[in-house]
Amino acid sequence: MSRVLRGSKRKRPTLDYALWEEVGSKASLVNKEQGKFLADRDRGASSRSNYFTKEGRNRAANDPTKVYDFVSLSKSFDPWFDELRLNRTNLLADIEDKIVGMRGSQVYFHGVGEDWLELDWNTLARVIGAATANIGNSEGWWSIKGSDAHKSLQFWGELDRNIPRVSDGMGIPESKWENIAVYFREHNFDPNSEILRAFSHRPSAPFWKVGEDDGVRYYPNPLALLHRKRLKVLYKSQAEWNEDVVEEISKFHGKLTMKLINRAMVSLSRGDIVDFALRIHGVCAFHVMRTVVTQQKIGLHLISNLAIRKQTRGVGAQNVPDIAYHLATAFHLAKILHILQRSKLIDWYTVEKEVVDAATDLLA
Repeated sequence: MSRVLRGSKRKRPTLDYALWEEVGSKASLVNKEQGKFLADRDRGASSRSNYFTKEGRNRAANDPTKVYDFVSLSKSFDPWFDELRLNRTNLLADIEDKIVGMRGSQVYFHGVGEDWLELDWNTLARVIGAATANIGNSEGWWSIKGSDAHKSLQFWGELDRNIPRVSDGMGIPESKWENIAVYFREHNFDPNSEILRAFSHRPSAPFWKVGEDDGVRYYPNPLALLHRKRLKVLYKSQAEWNEDVVEEISKFHGKLTMKLINRAMVSLSRGDIVDFALRIHGVCAFHVMRTVVTQQKIGLHLISNLAIRKQTRGVGAQNVPDIAYHLATAFHLAKILHILQRSKLIDWYTVEKEVVDAATDLLA
């Protein structure tokens, strides 16, 4: 049962939009210090949270005023949505101009078209979910390390060791690809399953299968290769990059990923929409593993939910008690929100419970 959006009309698809329209003007931002206070004290699974319930929570340790928490995709993403709404044609032309000189782009991106203007929110959410799990693990909050991203690192490293020219964007002959696929299938991952991503959204897919005169070749996404180079540079700033130290980088790959996503956000804030889009496509294309359901809940049931509702229906912030209830993850939700908050991916608000209750009664 819904905790906040209760009543006979609570399943109406526009109710989440209407609620924030009613209460948003009375919302207060939760700052990072307040977020850390909640993260340090949150215990238990999201569906049994002491903070995010239909009774609300105390605003502060010394303030018993009951409030509900709300979260939204960060307003830092707004320039992207504005550009899609107001300047799609020119944005597409600018992106196509930008990738013309990129090694391997003429084969891999041939005929992509409007797909450039669609971010793969589901895959991006998985990336963020794995990064969040890894960051929480490094802080001793839980045992899960974000193994999806770790295995992605292993995949690209192994590929580069077996076929060094793959880093230059060269196509992999089908026979060599199958040899690599056999190795990974023996390690519980089938690379061929990721090829299918290219049929629905090539900019965010890792490989594209192309039939040529001399047979089939598998071409790596140039943006995935560029993202890998950026990971190397960022990692080098902390230690010498060595292809044999995947275990070491596995301890803090989440922070590296969040930094690279933040750099994309910096480009967006500076008006370089093209660079933002290409960076995010690269982040998604590099991520080849989708196996750990626990960490996927952070991404698919939270981040992609916020993003898709905002893009399709203009929904602002959503109430956290309902998210907590339906998310049903063993992760402590305040800790998740604090990681996403300090990574500048969400905005976190509170609204007094009596204000929300009055609004839900009005909408019921």
